[in-house]
Amino acid sequence: MHLQFEIPQFQTPRFSTLLLLLFITAAPMCLAQRVEPQDQQPRATPDATEKSDLLKNSKDPDFILRNFRTMYVDARQAQYFGSDQMKSALGRNSEFAKLKIQIVDDPRVADVVLSVSYTFAWDFPFQLRHQNTTTVLVAGKGEGPFSGPLGAADVARQFVNMVKPHREPEKAK
Repeated sequence: MHLQFEIPQFQTPRFSTLLLLLFITAAPMCLAQRVEPQDQQPRATPDATEKSDLLKNSKDPDFILRNFRTMYVDARQAQYFGSDQMKSALGRNSEFAKLKIQIVDDPRVADVVLSVSYTFAWDFPFQLRHQNTTTVLVAGKGEGPFSGPLGAADVARQFVNMVKPHREPEKAK
């Protein structure tokens, strides 16, 4: 007597393929998890020691944009890149150096804070906020299709384009 068994053919992907697919989709989310201090509420700190005395009591957004010297970068909410990558993108932008803005590591001593977040797919909205009054000075959006480096570079480019007209000396007419 001879028994013959037939092994059923399944139409599902193999386990290794499924595992690879799971890794590819989950890896960016795992890598995006950063441990940075959480301080969601903007705080006005007009008496910090390294801030510009010229801006201490100013409420004029145009005056602040023309004269601020120090900036803190906060990209905790940007999904595909962090604050360090955003600082690097600003540093690589040749026009940023001409603005004469110093990036600081402590938000309490910054004149302004650049906050970058993430909405969907490739949108990275940002806003520049004055520390003393929490007034939003400029706001915009960078784009980078599911990419941290492209998103950070575009935010840097958009930021420079928005702030540059306020920082350049006025030309004689």
